[in-house]
Amino acid sequence: MAENERGAENREQALRDFNRILNQQADIGLTKIISSWFFHRPNIFDPNSRRRPKPEILIVLGYLLLMAAVWAAFNFR
Repeated sequence: MAENERGAENREQALRDFNRILNQQADIGLTKIISSWFFHRPNIFDPNSRRRPKPEILIVLGYLLLMAAVWAAFNFR
């Protein structure tokens, strides 16, 4: 039993350390992963640069807006 308790404590400590390390790193995280799917990286040499959406995302959003407009035109006539 004592070995299992020590193993659980070691796992918990390792998980806490791992989460602490991940939280200290600005370029790792779920929000960074998701935002890299949708946006280009900003220019690191321009302090005023913004993250622009990728063209694929704009095409998909445009298609969805077009389908919503067509749906609204046929249903609210």
